[in-house]
Amino acid sequence: MNASIDKLAAIKLLFFADRYHLRKYGRLITEDTYYALPHGPVASNALDVVNSVLLKEHQTHLERVNNKAFKAIDEECALEYLSDSDIEALDFVIENFSQYSAWELRELSHEYPEWKRFKNTLGGSTSKREKIAMGDFFQDTNLPNDPYRVIDHTIVELSKNLYFHG
Repeated sequence: MNASIDKLAAIKLLFFADRYHLRKYGRLITEDTYYALPHGPVASNALDVVNSVLLKEHQTHLERVNNKAFKAIDEECALEYLSDSDIEALDFVIENFSQYSAWELRELSHEYPEWKRFKNTLGGSTSKREKIAMGDFFQDTNLPNDPYRVIDHTIVELSKNLYFHG
């Protein structure tokens, strides 16, 4: 397939995948630090990697398509680094979020507790960021059809305990 993806869409989809994986398995796929930025929750190191690929400063398993999009160089090789549960989380995201545009994903990410906490401080800013409280990943939303509801609350609580207490 080897299709390209827009930077904003990729970062939002990664957030949604990490959210699923943390709630179900007690760990992030990225093992990254999350910040709330004006465009929503962001895995900081992942954003740095994507930015460096787009600026042609760094080559990983990704290559620049244009100044806003990139693609995997070798998808099969990239998949070797993922666990079965990582792939499950990515499949969940494809099934539940791939129909949205990058800007729709941005708006949707603003409905989750990880960003909502900072709505008043980030709403009009273009450069400010706030570190996300990891406990917010385990909070539910008020969205009527939130796809994360497929994860039983008992599992979410067990994952939360695993994440915070090992």
